[in-house]
Order: sequence, then structure tokens, then C-alpha cells
Amino acid sequence: MTISRRTFAGLSASFVALSKAAFAQDWRNSPTGLVEKFAEKGITDILGANITQREKTDRFRVLFKDFFDIPSIGRFVLARFARAATPEENDKFASLFEDVIVYTWSRRFGEYKGQSFKVKDSSADGDDGALVNSDIVGNDGQSFAVAWRLRKRETGFRVVDVIIEGVSMAITYRQEYATIIQQAAGIAGLLAQMQKQVDDLKAKVG
Repeated sequence: MTISRRTFAGLSASFVALSKAAFAQDWRNSPTGLVEKFAEKGITDILGANITQREKTDRFRVLFKDFFDIPSIGRFVLARFARAATPEENDKFASLFEDVIVYTWSRRFGEYKGQSFKVKDSSADGDDGALVNSDIVGNDGQSFAVAWRLRKRETGFRVVDVIIEGVSMAITYRQEYATIIQQAAGIAGLLAQMQKQVDDLKAKVG
């Protein structure tokens, strides 16, 4: 069978387009690439955008949901207490936990003042995960270490924990919420405190 020039040109163009699309998505399957992409989008598309703080928070929500496996983090944080909660309470917790993550971390990113971010290396973390090490260097030359724990999902890697100077975000939330549950009349008490925290954080966004 002979392939015409037009057909060959069409096949070539399709191959190039597919190659570009595959390359554009390749960072999702690279631990270091995913972390670098997250930082890039956060700095350029949100912090550097001339938009209101509320709009920035909305963009952070999209960014975090795209790069973080928030439902998985929430399940880890609630741990054994999820079994004692009703389906409605678990759903409410998932919704509030997403809000807590988004509003808290969007405020922290809002403190960015031109510090440099550098990914150093990555290593395997279990059978389906990776740990990416990075440094954030301030304008005064001081630096602190940030490690990103990733897990492989159907669409590529997703962040399941951020460890700042050895302190795990996920474990910190887990310990804090366990204490609240034990001291504040169970899941209902935790949800009430989380709702108040979210309301306060929303009020600060304006």
C-alpha cells in the first residue's frame, strides 16, 4: 500500500500534536515535575495575577484539588473516628476539611515575597509513592526544607502530605483533630470547631 504525501503529512501532524500533548502531561507522572508545576502555577497564575484575594482563593481551590488528593488526606486525618461518624458527618467533614486546607494554605502562599523555590531530588516512598525534597530560600538567605509526599493515582501523582522542617501537615491535623474529638464531645464537636474556623478564614478573605 502506498501512502500519499497528503496522508503522510496528516499522520505526521497528528503524531506531532499527540507528542506535544503527551509531553505537556508528562509532569503528572514525574514526582519532581509535579511539584515544580504546582509551584509554578501557584506563583505565576495566582500570586502574580492582578485579581482580588477572593478570586485568588478560588483559583487556589482549583489548584489544590488538581494537585493534592484532599479526600485521601482527610481520610488519613480522621482515621478511626470515621467509623464512628454517620455518613452525613463524614461528608460534612470532607467538605469542611477541603475549606480548611484551601483557606489556610492560600493565606500562607499569600505571604510569598519573592523567595526562591528549588526542587532538590526525589526518592521512592513505598510501592506507589515518592518523596520530593525542596528548599525555600528567603530574601535574607535563610532557607527551610519542604518535603512533598506523593502517591500515584490513575491520573498521575498527587500530593498527600507536606512536611515543613520535619513537621508533617497530615499528622499535625490528625493529632489536633483527635484531641478535639476526645475533648469536645466527639465528631459533632470537631465539626462545630471546623465550621467556626472556616467562617473566620472566609471573613479574612473579604
